[in-house]
Amino acid sequence: MEFLSNPTVIFFIANTLYMVSYMVTSMMWLRILAVIAALSTFPYFFFQPEPLWSALFWQAVYLVVNLVNLVLLVLSMRAPNFDELEAEAYRLKFSDMKPHEVVPIFKRAGRRELGDDESLLAEGQHNQTLYLIIDGHCMVEKDGMEVATLNPGNFVGEFSLTSGEPTSANVFAKGPVQLLSWSKESMKQLGKRHQLLASYLHQLCCADLADKLRNMTRKRSDHVAELENWLLEGID
Repeated sequence: MEFLSNPTVIFFIANTLYMVSYMVTSMMWLRILAVIAALSTFPYFFFQPEPLWSALFWQAVYLVVNLVNLVLLVLSMRAPNFDELEAEAYRLKFSDMKPHEVVPIFKRAGRRELGDDESLLAEGQHNQTLYLIIDGHCMVEKDGMEVATLNPGNFVGEFSLTSGEPTSANVFAKGPVQLLSWSKESMKQLGKRHQLLASYLHQLCCADLADKLRNMTRKRSDHVAELENWLLEGID
């Protein structure tokens, strides 16, 4: 292990650590390796015939910058203190993410409560808000007929918001309902600062919309089958 006492060897190890830190995808490991690498360069620069003070100064600066960012990163990864609605929203829709990762989404969320039969969306309106049902149920009505029931964990208004087209049906509460909401502007701000989170939220909306269409198709098929059976029974 005598070679480790050679400052030049330690310097090469330090630069290898720098190279590895730039290759890892984890920000946490990048900061940790950069801190170790910066510390490892100190013996090389100090034990020269004339200590390289300028190099030591800049390595100390890099060390402090990475240490500060490492501390901030660790603090940001602490378990956040969700309120009751946020905790339920996390359980219903965002549980495949780490709790600290979803904080920027919740920070931009508004709250809304509906009473029984209170309207959330009216057919033909230009919707500017994405809703997520946290508690309660909403009915989707088209031409005076109930076409779907939306449950906790379902988004509301995702298609009209993203397409810019007027809403195609009425949506109102079936009993008391609690929702989280994101305005179009707040989602734009999320996309500017956290593009991956905005893309993730968009994917959740698409998956939710696909589930709704699948359920509506199944429900319609069931109605057709019931009608066919009724007709056949009538013929018999």
